[in-house]
Parts: sequence; structure tokens; C-alpha cells
Amino acid sequence: MEIKVAFFDMDGTLIKENSWDLIYKNVGLDTSPYLKDYLDGKVSYKELVELDLGYWRKNGRDVNRSMIELLAKKITIKEDAYVISRKLKKYGIKLVIVTAGLYEFAAYVGKELRFDQIYANKFVYDEKGFIKDAVIEVEPLHKYRLIERYLKETGLKAGNAISVGDTVYDESMFKATAYSFLLDENDDAIINEKEYKIKNLTQIFNYLDLG
Repeated sequence: MEIKVAFFDMDGTLIKENSWDLIYKNVGLDTSPYLKDYLDGKVSYKELVELDLGYWRKNGRDVNRSMIELLAKKITIKEDAYVISRKLKKYGIKLVIVTAGLYEFAAYVGKELRFDQIYANKFVYDEKGFIKDAVIEVEPLHKYRLIERYLKETGLKAGNAISVGDTVYDESMFKATAYSFLLDENDDAIINEKEYKIKNLTQIFNYLDLG
């Protein structure tokens, strides 16, 4: 079937950094101490983010909209992300980011790479720019839901779609598309039978016949 849409993870795939880790590093804290609880099913992703917010406040860290917007402009978009996005757009393929990262980061990347749609999580800010709440659209372990929704809304099928990611969190994306690519720059990951393993993004074109 003809490829019509490509879904991409953001952190570690389109950009070199992890956007959540950037926030933690900027406020002088280690990464989330509650992540394992989420992976073990003890808390929901919404609860994880709320715990992180409480952790920042407890430690006197000021995380606000202006800081996040500034960090978003400091991320490093991979050179091959520019190459692949231009080539896929040339063939009329829609580009979609599916990330559990924050919207500010995804919006910046999407604009730079000319993506067509973004699924990401958002903070709700008060009039002074301080965080009041979080709106969760993308759960790391359930990214497939966004892909299935997009395909249903656009009338496309799994066979019209590819997905690209770099961690265990992206495995859920892979089951929603006929073609999936695991970016493994260190060549040490184990893949399942329906995945292709690539060491850089442009290797995707070794497996796709775009005509």
C-alpha cells in the first residue's frame, strides 16, 4: 500500500535531547524519581506528571512558561531529521509528531521540520506563567491510541503509515502501523519481527519504495 503518513517520536529521534530531562537539568535536579512507579503501573502518567510538579515545588525549583519556552529553543534537531522530513514531504507524505514531551518543544521542532500535526502534552499556566495543571494527550506506553485516532479521522489504514521511535515507549506506536523503524544508534537493541532497525533516520529510505 502507498505510504501517506509518517509518525515520529521526538526525544532521541528527531532531537538529540530528552525534553523532560532538559527541564530537570535546568533546575538542578536528577530525572524523575517517580518514573519507575509509572512503568510498574503504580501511578498513571497524569499522576506521574503531577508528582514531578510537586517534586519541583518541594525542592524550591521555579518551572514556568518562559523557562520552558526558552529551553525549547535550545534543543538540537538532528541533521538527518531535516533531510528525511524534506524528502518525505517531497513525496506528499504527512508528518506527525507523537511525543510524551511538552507541546512547547514539539511545536518548535514541528515548525522547523514543517510537520503537519503534533500530539504532545501541555501545561496549563496562570496569568503569571506558573504551572497550574497538566493536560495529558500522549501517554508514553499508549502512543498507538493517537495513531489509531489519526488514521480513523483521515480515512487511512495501518498500511498507509510508518512509525519511527528509539525507545521501549515507542513499541506501542509500532503496533499501529504496518511499517515501523527502531532508531538504534548504538546497534544494541533487540527488535521484533515487524520492525526494521536503523542507525540513522535516512536509512528508512533503504526499506521504503516511494516511487
